[in-house]
Amino acid sequence: STDPQICIVGSGPAGFGVAQSILKHHPTAKVDMFEQSPVPYGLIRRGVSPDHQDVKNCIHGYERTAVLPGFSFYGNIEVGSALSLVELQAAYHAVVLCTGAQEERKLGIPRENLRNIFTSLQFVGWYNGDTNHQDVNVDVGGRTAVIVGHGNVALDCARMLLKPTHMFKNTDISSEAYNKLMKSEIKKVYLIGRRGPLQMACTRKELAEITDLEGVVTQVDTNVFTPAVNQAINNKDLKRRKQHRLVKYLMKVANVENKYISKEFEIKYLRSPHSITTNDDVTIAGINFNINKLEGDNVYEPLVTSSGELEHISCDLLISCIGYTNKLFDPNIPYKGGKMVHDNGRIKPAQSPGLYASGWCRDGPLGVLADTSNSSTQTSTSVLNDIDDLITNKPSCRGYKDILPTLEEKNIDVITWHRWQTIDEHEVNEGRKVGKVREKLLSEESMIEVSK
Repeated sequence: STDPQICIVGSGPAGFGVAQSILKHHPTAKVDMFEQSPVPYGLIRRGVSPDHQDVKNCIHGYERTAVLPGFSFYGNIEVGSALSLVELQAAYHAVVLCTGAQEERKLGIPRENLRNIFTSLQFVGWYNGDTNHQDVNVDVGGRTAVIVGHGNVALDCARMLLKPTHMFKNTDISSEAYNKLMKSEIKKVYLIGRRGPLQMACTRKELAEITDLEGVVTQVDTNVFTPAVNQAINNKDLKRRKQHRLVKYLMKVANVENKYISKEFEIKYLRSPHSITTNDDVTIAGINFNINKLEGDNVYEPLVTSSGELEHISCDLLISCIGYTNKLFDPNIPYKGGKMVHDNGRIKPAQSPGLYASGWCRDGPLGVLADTSNSSTQTSTSVLNDIDDLITNKPSCRGYKDILPTLEEKNIDVITWHRWQTIDEHEVNEGRKVGKVREKLLSEESMIEVSK
């Protein structure tokens, strides 16, 4: 066949974005999507907060792509284990890696493994029903939580602790997390970052979802709003407009008197984690922070240095939200600064022509869905531009037909799109029984069993 045989590794926004674009512009292409989990959608399923169901609406577009004649989904297959990259490249004209940024950065301080200390991947995975994090034992019986990081994920974690839990009742939050959060005694949440207000990585919208909560008071040390910061936010600079609006909003909502305070949300700046304290060598009791200072003439990108002073904050729960990093997917793929070396999505130098990448695994864990969409468009354009030469140079590719014997030999229980639809229907029906949009299955074993 002269039809292109294209393999996509990963079923998140980047993977579906590439599939959508290729099938739109080359309807006779055969696109096979491999996913290590039995279920698709990546961070849309396990990363987006339960109260952001509108963000998950992009799934409807993915569903339309999945039923196109040229598309196939193969879940419960881990590339690198069940299948090698070399095997995929031999079977397909083009292989597109869309595996995301799979590892989190650690705080890198002593006692980071004490009880009730979590990464955002663990905490978010716990309340979102990610099968990889259902053994996480979150204790919300204390009164104070510290969240390290000033990005949107940090705000998601803070909101889960500050927002009245009953407001999540009809979402797809895991029932175990919902029941535990209903009994939460957390009354104060710190959001702590190492730089200043102009360097916050979150959006005003995400911040407002907390500051607008009834009964939650937002506290900020106004000394961080220095004359230099005030001068900067009053300059007309379209490139910095979002930053300026965020800081102005923060100034507006900070320290507003509230007669009906039930919880406190304190944002602290210029603090870097130094060491964790404990009373019993088992559970966290607090965390020490280096107090930083900003130096240099660039108010937007200052040099962060330590003042040599420490501040101790007592806490019962610590969540680090300091970003993700790329896991080395294959030793033959070149990386620079945590990003794959590429030319418009083409991996350079590649073992052989026809290797591409898109999304966070290629560009690093930055941006929003629109950025991932742009990455997918760029990569799919490169694939389409190269496809005729790839077919000429690799005329014997048969795609999944060449892969199937290996999967059968290894006794891999492949989850097709039809089987995923069975899982999907089950989860939606179970959720409907208790007034939720979905009741997620919490183990891969149960997913596979339900799909049969």
